[in-house]
Amino acid sequence: MVHPLRDTGDGPNVGVGPAERLACMGGTRTEGAVTGDPYAMLDPASSEPGEQPMFAEASGLRVLLRGLGRRCPRCGEPRIFERRFTLKPRCPTCDLRFEKEEGGFLGAMALNYGVAILFWLIVMAVGIALTVPVVPVAPLLVASIGVLTVVPVWFYPRSKAIWAAIEFLVERAQPNYRPPMRRDPRAKELE
Repeated sequence: MVHPLRDTGDGPNVGVGPAERLACMGGTRTEGAVTGDPYAMLDPASSEPGEQPMFAEASGLRVLLRGLGRRCPRCGEPRIFERRFTLKPRCPTCDLRFEKEEGGFLGAMALNYGVAILFWLIVMAVGIALTVPVVPVAPLLVASIGVLTVVPVWFYPRSKAIWAAIEFLVERAQPNYRPPMRRDPRAKELE
């Protein structure tokens, strides 16, 4: 008679019992009882004892709002700019790298351009709507130059921070993303 827990099919599992299959999947067998989670190796959480995430994971909307407020998307640190237009390479608190590759802020420039054009279209639509019978070209031209000069300069640092937030959301969605972990100081004493 064939043992009910043995695989008797032809193929790579011939003669391999459930304990061996469970061990291959990350689980264990102790005194006849199966323990452990066979999907534990798929869990992105840290397996080190005494470690916990340094920062609570923020929602996608909160991450984008942090970018709009010129803050770090991961931890919310407000001091991420060296000067008005110069973003630091890394966050001073959580060490998040902002520019993933050379030229990585091309998206920030496109975002800045899009916001400037949106503001310009609003100014043009309101200006034309208010003066529809006789549209004055000179004041609209002056308003256009003003909007297309002031808005990009004002929004540029925010566009860089928002773009860093978008890149962080993309990175966080990757299956191999690991948040920075804080080690329990007592765990070091146990080593």
